[in-house]
Amino acid sequence: MDFINKVGSTIAKKAKEAAGISSLNSQISTQEEIIDKLCLEIGKTVYEKRNAFPDSELAEKYTAVSNAYAEIARLKSEIISVKGAKQCPSCGIEVALTSSFCPNCGTAVPTPEPAPYVENIEIPPDSIIYYPREDHEKNTRA
Repeated sequence: MDFINKVGSTIAKKAKEAAGISSLNSQISTQEEIIDKLCLEIGKTVYEKRNAFPDSELAEKYTAVSNAYAEIARLKSEIISVKGAKQCPSCGIEVALTSSFCPNCGTAVPTPEPAPYVENIEIPPDSIIYYPREDHEKNTRA
């Protein structure tokens, strides 16, 4: 009987230890999530203020982020086009093709020209999209 009590006591001790370790690991994960969120916010702030604080080590990453924002804007515009609508040039919202003015900001919205058909263009996943300086600044504000 003494053997069973020792085994039971050892099992209970190990279970309590495992629960304590699990709780501590959960707390560590929570703190890591907080750090990740804060680092993301810091990174976004640095990117937004990149012109005030240029950094040659980050220049390539700044360009990559700007290109990604520009690509997102292009893809959103394409979604609007696929839906058979047009995009307000001022605020960027979706506007019905029959509307002459944006219902959100009142800007005149021209009817877009139909896009030319382009067959099977593949963009390599590691390619960088280049936009001239004026387009780059316009696209980073979107």
